[in-house]
Amino acid sequence: MDSAHFFEKLCNHDPQAQKKLIETFNPRIFLYFRNRIKGENNYEDLVQEVFSAFFRGLDQGKMTSAVWIAPFLFGIAKRVLYNYFYKQRKNNEIRQKVSLVCEMTYDFTETERMENQKLSEVLNRLIKDLPQIDRLIMNAFYLQEKKITEISDMINRSNHYISVRKQRAIKKIKNEIFRKKLY
Repeated sequence: MDSAHFFEKLCNHDPQAQKKLIETFNPRIFLYFRNRIKGENNYEDLVQEVFSAFFRGLDQGKMTSAVWIAPFLFGIAKRVLYNYFYKQRKNNEIRQKVSLVCEMTYDFTETERMENQKLSEVLNRLIKDLPQIDRLIMNAFYLQEKKITEISDMINRSNHYISVRKQRAIKKIKNEIFRKKLY
């Protein structure tokens, strides 16, 4: 079967053509991941993600010729690999933060725990007194760990606006703590 005819069958969702594509490239993509990720067993999931993205891209018309099948597949595989490492890095950062918090809580005396609880209650009360937009920004930035650009996209405001609102909210909280001598 020539490549143009094969590509046409792929575009028309022919199961035999899809099966042939998967049989042809599955081992190569599997090895691509296995050679780059050591000690993992979820290569099949990554390979499946590549083929899913390939067929979605094919449906969206991102590929117009059979000549580009292999480069397109391996371009997707490269992006899946980047996403995998990014997620791993984020998960490791979260694990480190959690372990630090857990280690810190075990070292606290009862008095320190009560002081931390009091401070936490005071901060929660002060944050609740902020305007809604400031609460949204503070929660997104500190609790959800979103970047300023993500928050600005989320609420359709400029990065500068978000940054200024965040700094003013922090200043309000600090001033309120010192003014009322809450802590």
